[in-house]
Amino acid sequence: MTQIARGGLTRVGSVAWSVLGIVLLVLLAGWAVGRLMSVVLPIAVAVLLATLLKPIAYRLECRGMRPAAAASIAVLIAVLALCALIALILPPFIARLADLGTSVQEGVQRVAYSLGESVAGMSRAEVDKQLDSAANHAQERLGGTAMAASTSLAGALASIVLIVFLSFFIVKDGRRMWVWMLELLPSARRGTVDEVGFRMWRNLTAYTRGVVFVATVDAVLIGVVLLILGIPLALPLIVLTWLAAFFPIIGAIAAGAAAVLVAMVTGGTTDALIVLATIIVVQQVEGNVLYPVVVGPRLKLHPVAVLVSVAAGGTLAGIAGAFLAVPVATAASAVVGHLREQRALQEQLIAPAPRRGVMVGNGTT
Repeated sequence: MTQIARGGLTRVGSVAWSVLGIVLLVLLAGWAVGRLMSVVLPIAVAVLLATLLKPIAYRLECRGMRPAAAASIAVLIAVLALCALIALILPPFIARLADLGTSVQEGVQRVAYSLGESVAGMSRAEVDKQLDSAANHAQERLGGTAMAASTSLAGALASIVLIVFLSFFIVKDGRRMWVWMLELLPSARRGTVDEVGFRMWRNLTAYTRGVVFVATVDAVLIGVVLLILGIPLALPLIVLTWLAAFFPIIGAIAAGAAAVLVAMVTGGTTDALIVLATIIVVQQVEGNVLYPVVVGPRLKLHPVAVLVSVAAGGTLAGIAGAFLAVPVATAASAVVGHLREQRALQEQLIAPAPRRGVMVGNGTT
């Protein structure tokens, strides 16, 4: 074996071990986050909420208000908005929840009967048997997940209180806490870490604002069509559409499927096709207009990266992991972008200067 071949194998082996180490580190971090999700999730929600509330507090401070009072008012606005939303939506949503489940089940049965008879040549009894088996399997998995992830009412209230207080202190003293953490690092690294932290905050702010805006537009447009068609479960579906926007790609598919199935059961095939067409148009507007204009220029996340992030987050930490996957990918993109810029700058600095031609006789070398 030649020396060049040995050197190539050595480099390949080194890269392979490095990749394996990174994968193991990511899996270990995902496992640890999953185990500590009851703590990680409130912190992450508080940070995302603070990206929306910080500009409000900053404007109040510019008008002469003290930081504590400005942060208190910003957080109070968020709490009141949440309470108003719950008061307007939760009672009818709970009242219609059973009907929503029944409607979706009936819609699934209609689609399954049609596909089973036309594609697989199955009778309705065979289709029912397959649906019952799938439902039992899903209930077992969901039941186990719910028992593992559910908390008591006191725990849920404690998480809400924790989110409120964390949001308040991040809005009020976020910069001071960040500076304190920077002082724990070597002085040579503080500038780089501070720049990366600023980019991560900027990306998270753009992501949070963009998702809230896109979710609102999706819910309004689809909700208008549902209300015009007179779908009796329009309000729960509007809420589901808005919440689904926080789970990119997968959430839109799930919410759209539920809306189409409910429309099919309550209004017939025509209403279902109208809802389906509306959802397709809205998703096209979202993917080709809203995200590229509102979110895309700052985040620059490819749809494949988003899909893989959501799938990995859901696998490692369930629903909470799927919710946090894209914010984590957004923050990671800031780190990767900074590393790329630094590497490009170093390559420019060490690149040899172009040699000027030396005249030799009648030619140039």
